[in-house]
Amino acid sequence: MDNDVDMAELYKPRWENMAESPIIEQVPSKYKLKLKYGGYFRPAKNSCRKIYVLALKILYISKSNPVFSTVFVDKNATRQSFIDLDSDDNFMVMLSMYEKEKEVTIYMTTDNSSRTIELQKSAQDKVVETDDEDESDYCPSEESYHSHLSSDGEGAMLNYEGETDSFNQKCPTIKVNSKFTNAVAFKRALNHHAITNEYDYFLVKSDPTRFIARCRNMECDWRIHASTMQDEITFEVKTMVEAHSCTRSNKGGNNRATQGWVAGIVSDKLKSDGDVTPAELRKWILKIYNVDVPYLKVFRGKEQAYTDIYGKWEDSFIKMDDFKAELLNKNPGSVVEIDFEKKGDKKHFKRFFISLAACSKEFLAGCRPYIGLDACHLKGKYNGVLAAATGIDGNNSIFPVAYSVLESENTASWTWFLESLKRAIGTPDGLVISSDMQKGLEVAIMHVYPNVEHRECIRHLYSNFKKHFRGDFFYSNLWGAVLTYHSSEHDRFMKQIAGLRENAITYLTQNHNKIWSRSKFGTISKCDYITNNISEAFNSWIGKLRYKPVLDLVDSIREKMIKRFDKKRRIVKKWNGTLVPKAKSYLNQISKNLGEYKVSRTSDTQAEVTYKTKRYEVNLLERKCSCRVWQVKGLPSVHAAALIAFTRDSDWDKYVDPYFSIEKFKEAYALDFGTISGKDQWFGHREKTCNNASSQSSGQYETSQAHNNKRRRGKKRKAHENGAD
Repeated sequence: MDNDVDMAELYKPRWENMAESPIIEQVPSKYKLKLKYGGYFRPAKNSCRKIYVLALKILYISKSNPVFSTVFVDKNATRQSFIDLDSDDNFMVMLSMYEKEKEVTIYMTTDNSSRTIELQKSAQDKVVETDDEDESDYCPSEESYHSHLSSDGEGAMLNYEGETDSFNQKCPTIKVNSKFTNAVAFKRALNHHAITNEYDYFLVKSDPTRFIARCRNMECDWRIHASTMQDEITFEVKTMVEAHSCTRSNKGGNNRATQGWVAGIVSDKLKSDGDVTPAELRKWILKIYNVDVPYLKVFRGKEQAYTDIYGKWEDSFIKMDDFKAELLNKNPGSVVEIDFEKKGDKKHFKRFFISLAACSKEFLAGCRPYIGLDACHLKGKYNGVLAAATGIDGNNSIFPVAYSVLESENTASWTWFLESLKRAIGTPDGLVISSDMQKGLEVAIMHVYPNVEHRECIRHLYSNFKKHFRGDFFYSNLWGAVLTYHSSEHDRFMKQIAGLRENAITYLTQNHNKIWSRSKFGTISKCDYITNNISEAFNSWIGKLRYKPVLDLVDSIREKMIKRFDKKRRIVKKWNGTLVPKAKSYLNQISKNLGEYKVSRTSDTQAEVTYKTKRYEVNLLERKCSCRVWQVKGLPSVHAAALIAFTRDSDWDKYVDPYFSIEKFKEAYALDFGTISGKDQWFGHREKTCNNASSQSSGQYETSQAHNNKRRRGKKRKAHENGAD
């Protein structure tokens, strides 16, 4: 290779004869390309064309100015032979030859004479084999999140291998005869050793086969020599002077604290502590390792760590159509929607909705018609929210009905979500939708579900109300109006508020005109919840899944639902009687201490029940009480309990709504989920969804807008940190 060729030219997509490689967009169908001997595909640096490159890990090459041969096996030959992959024509020949398998292995070698021998050994050569299985139509971002040539000298391989060595020991051991899988692993271990032992070194010799370094202090005796073993890949420490004769005080901490090193040390902390801000990670690194790492390097290291833990965010957009096809194929009757924003012939991912048949159909069969709507922000590289429609089963446990990844909370996204939800569950009789009045949700509900009962979470209502009207008087009367089931009592509390501050009622009417008092609740849903806590419970239930890439996120939620349904089916087998445990517990509670309730029967099923100065009408046959508790909750009120006890009726179960029966509970979890194979086996369902990198990797954002947003946030935080210093 010509010495004048710079590093940018080195990574240009060219074959051995320096002709440009074929454009992957021209590949007619989907192939799995496996690479041997240190090659991997990636886009040309700073190229606006979506070209994939067979880039070379030159670290492993021992020859100077080598000539690389790229070959594949000729499967039509009678004896083992290879075809050079040196032109567009041969590239298309390879695809045609392996059209049925949709999988081909590409080999690289620097010695044509020994090609056959070396390739035959590759099956046993586990060290040099790479496991990259990038699809031939994989289109990463135009603007890579990290530079192709990272400043830490390892980026060319670290950013694309997806490997980050995690150092769990505070002081790792490096000594003579220590072995490392390759030069990169050795250098990272040496960097970590230098940081934890507070010394710096400079390179005496560094090439693909050997590494010699000594202490930065020229008077110090410390030095290390490592080189490759016979396989020319594994690095072994040959000689090392372990003790330093100089005085050390973290002289080279910042120099050795590379982005890859940061990713390695913060991985375990992110797994255990969840989302930790770069500023907090920076303080933690300074405390533990006595190294003051720049904010932006910590930010990028954190993002690389998430990539190492959960996989590449860009990759998750590639197989969405495959995932949709698998879900619909294995779960007939499900509603799975993907919304793309089309710009010309390109598609940009926008939204993903999933309501599996086991959830939607069994919600209608065994759950009360009550749904809580909420959205929580996704964690990780791209912005977005996870919206969910959550129901409740007869035992007051959350019942996931549908979930969706949206670009943000706005009227358009919520409308799309609710329209998809309506296709899944329709409009059940007495349907109640509860929400925290998220942005755009009120308008969306009025558009899609104009006639349903829309409840507003009182916890969020009161947090807004108390900003304008403070004091115990407002607190007690507002909550009294919320908790009462009877309209006359509600009106009494509201009049007391109006008597003191008329504008408080005006504020509630103008800003919180949805249903938030139990006195206004309908009687079909049999649910008296005044908060949207079931949605909060769902957000807590999915936990750290929000840190995963989109496809892994939605698939992991599906897996959690499968486990949840199986657990419920096993639990219900242990129950006795006809009612669920929560209903039994409630009946046991209200059936005690009824001595102060005076019952005056007018017939076998009707009576007047008096408690202190208040009197209530009870009708056992119609399951009604004038306090409205029985009608709203579906469970007998305490006044009804007094009449039931007075009649000495031992069969209390017949006064409970069927929604709380074990039979209904079983119906809610009766339908099985369809099993789905791993994503590596999803082939043949999907049409190509994008023609450019930004379509797939940036997802719902135009030309990596999400990526830029988070990068800008990182720069702002960096500026803030520097200003604080």
